[in-house]
Amino acid sequence: MPPANEKNKIVAKVEELLALCDQLKSRLTEAQTTQLLLTAAIVEQALA
Repeated sequence: MPPANEKNKIVAKVEELLALCDQLKSRLTEAQTTQLLLTAAIVEQALA
Protein backbone atom coordinates (compact mmCIF):
# COMPACT_ATOMS: atom_id res chain seq x y z
CA MET A 1 0.00 0.00 0.00
CA PRO A 2 1.28 3.50 -0.81
CA PRO A 3 1.78 6.03 1.97
CA ALA A 4 -1.19 8.19 2.98
CA ASN A 5 0.10 11.29 1.20
CA GLU A 6 0.52 9.31 -2.03
CA LYS A 7 -3.01 7.90 -1.69
CA ASN A 8 -4.33 11.44 -1.24
CA LYS A 9 -2.56 12.52 -4.43
CA ILE A 10 -4.04 9.57 -6.30
CA VAL A 11 -7.55 10.29 -5.03
CA ALA A 12 -7.21 13.97 -5.95
CA LYS A 13 -6.04 13.07 -9.46
CA VAL A 14 -8.87 10.56 -9.94
CA GLU A 15 -11.41 13.16 -8.82
CA GLU A 16 -9.88 15.68 -11.24
CA LEU A 17 -10.08 13.19 -14.09
CA LEU A 18 -13.67 12.24 -13.23
CA ALA A 19 -14.64 15.92 -13.28
CA LEU A 20 -12.98 16.24 -16.68
CA CYS A 21 -14.95 13.22 -17.92
CA ASP A 22 -18.17 14.82 -16.72
CA GLN A 23 -17.30 18.03 -18.60
CA LEU A 24 -16.54 16.08 -21.76
CA LYS A 25 -19.82 14.15 -21.50
CA SER A 26 -21.70 17.42 -21.12
CA ARG A 27 -19.97 18.97 -24.13
CA LEU A 28 -20.63 15.85 -26.18
CA THR A 29 -24.32 15.98 -25.29
CA GLU A 30 -24.46 19.66 -26.24
CA ALA A 31 -22.71 18.94 -29.54
CA GLN A 32 -25.13 16.12 -30.32
CA THR A 33 -28.10 18.37 -29.57
CA THR A 34 -26.67 21.08 -31.82
CA GLN A 35 -26.11 18.52 -34.56
CA LEU A 36 -29.73 17.35 -34.33
CA LEU A 37 -31.03 20.92 -34.46
CA LEU A 38 -28.85 21.75 -37.47
CA THR A 39 -29.93 18.57 -39.24
CA ALA A 40 -33.57 19.39 -38.63
CA ALA A 41 -33.05 22.91 -39.97
CA ILE A 42 -31.31 21.62 -43.10
CA VAL A 43 -34.07 19.09 -43.76
CA GLU A 44 -36.70 21.76 -43.23
CA GLN A 45 -34.97 24.07 -45.72
CA ALA A 46 -34.60 21.24 -48.23
CA LEU A 47 -38.32 20.46 -48.05
CA ALA A 48 -39.46 24.07 -48.21
